[in-house]
Amino acid sequence: MPEKTLNVNVGVLGHVDCGKTSLVAAMSSVLSTAALDKHPQSKERGITLDLGFSSFSVPMPEPLQHLPYDELQFTLVDCPGHASLIRTIIGGAQIIDMMVLVIDVTKGFQAQTAECLVVGEIAARSMVVALNKTDLLPEALRPKAVKKATKLIRETLAATKFAGAAVIPVAAKPTPSGISELQAWLVAAAVQQHADPAAAQAAAAAAARPFLFSIDHCFPLKGQGTILTGTVLQGSCQVNDTVELPALKLTKQVKSIQMFKRPVTSVTRGDRAALCVTQLNAKLLERGLAAAPGTVPTFAAAVAAVDKVRFYGGPVPSKGKYHMSIGHATVMAEATFFGLPDAPGSSQADALRLMIDALSKTSLHTQADAFDWSKQYLYQEELYGLEGRPITSSSSSSTVAAAGGAGAVGAACSSGQQQHFGPQWVLLKFDQPVTAPEDSVVIGARFDVDAAGEACRLAFYGRLTGSLAEGGPQQLRKLQVYKPKERQGLVSRIAPDATSAVCSGLFKKETDISIFQGARVVTGRGEWGSIEGRFGTSGKFKVQFDAPLWGVGEGQQQQRSAADNVLLLRYKRFVFDADKHSIRQ
Repeated sequence: MPEKTLNVNVGVLGHVDCGKTSLVAAMSSVLSTAALDKHPQSKERGITLDLGFSSFSVPMPEPLQHLPYDELQFTLVDCPGHASLIRTIIGGAQIIDMMVLVIDVTKGFQAQTAECLVVGEIAARSMVVALNKTDLLPEALRPKAVKKATKLIRETLAATKFAGAAVIPVAAKPTPSGISELQAWLVAAAVQQHADPAAAQAAAAAAARPFLFSIDHCFPLKGQGTILTGTVLQGSCQVNDTVELPALKLTKQVKSIQMFKRPVTSVTRGDRAALCVTQLNAKLLERGLAAAPGTVPTFAAAVAAVDKVRFYGGPVPSKGKYHMSIGHATVMAEATFFGLPDAPGSSQADALRLMIDALSKTSLHTQADAFDWSKQYLYQEELYGLEGRPITSSSSSSTVAAAGGAGAVGAACSSGQQQHFGPQWVLLKFDQPVTAPEDSVVIGARFDVDAAGEACRLAFYGRLTGSLAEGGPQQLRKLQVYKPKERQGLVSRIAPDATSAVCSGLFKKETDISIFQGARVVTGRGEWGSIEGRFGTSGKFKVQFDAPLWGVGEGQQQQRSAADNVLLLRYKRFVFDADKHSIRQ
């Protein structure tokens, strides 16, 4: 039996009852302890309830024979399709390299098909569509029906990362067909992935990082210990190494390792394996992580770079509660969205390209860019998709005034409304502390909105870029997210020297104007000045201008219009400032 195996993890996803498990059975030659619906309730209900693992192997293809392996193994991860089990699908997605999206040819694209596609875009580098149950079509109508279904699928995929993906007609039973073609596609895709320099570089970098193992099953084995089955996400592990179970705050020594019932001495990134440890109560851990000691933190809040899911129909508002899936865990969190200020926006085409690039980097499991805590960010009432964020009139006019009336910000849509396109982030305040790698993939969902699963419930996705251990006010203060504010008043009486004026309309008589002392203001003509302080008791105040106001002087008083005398005060209120009355400009 070959000693060295190159393993590729293939996620098999699709809507409930599309025939995934039957297809996996037709492709598999080796079954794990959790394969083909061995769960008792799976047998009882006739649907997949948990992740299933099986595999098939082929000799090393000629283009890969220079690698130090004897065979190419495909581990098939059979994911549940029922709407209520999407959390399990998301948990399984973090370990896959490529994906088979199974679609029932008699039903086409369904609600959970869209959710599976979203998960696949995040996790998988490449995808093939298995158009299943073609044997149910009348033989005479089969070619036409398959052609029509293929066309509709390709139209749906056109705006996704998997545009142009192969569609292979298959039938799992009673007489399997298309199976060899599907396996051949997987082999070709594996060759292509390993020939990709970016993928090779990412794999080498991940292999060099600290050990991280995704546990999907945990059970006792009499006379041996407790078995942790899962997939190596990064790094490597050898027999006798010490690993930490971060969720339990325990460390254990690895007694032995197996790969599909075959003893091995070590495992590395991408390997599907079973680790045997001793003196661990298997009931304490169903799913989770094993890691190099001290490398997986626990935190109460985090920042993630995110994008909106294109298939999600509703708004994604700030201050809303979302089901956040991080690895195998799903916890509730309050979300606060923010982005760059309006001026540095890009085009819609750039935004789409950047989104696809970000998905590709995520599926390569490259390390996420660290969050820049030194920058200031604009608070957003909601997360925006490819439609862009509307630019506020105050942002636009402020930029124009500062530039002397020239230039535009962002891009204009067909209706003439200016839009901002740029990166977006979210602050997640978890209802309970989360234990996860600091660059974990996150998926935000509203599972409570459509329990029947008739619509896509996945709202946004992204990568963690920074964490806050406690998430309290003291720590949140370093996150500089602001809301732009604007007040409009009038230049009421200009002094004879034209460099100062009494103004009104910005404040009520009870306002503490000292908060705004020194704040910069601008007239409708773009003339800048600073607030000096209160004038009288009615809310009026005095402004000292940088230069004499235009149109003031002997014979010029009538030259200033009402628009010229409009006075604007623009400032920022920082969402997480301890002093809610402080302002910054």
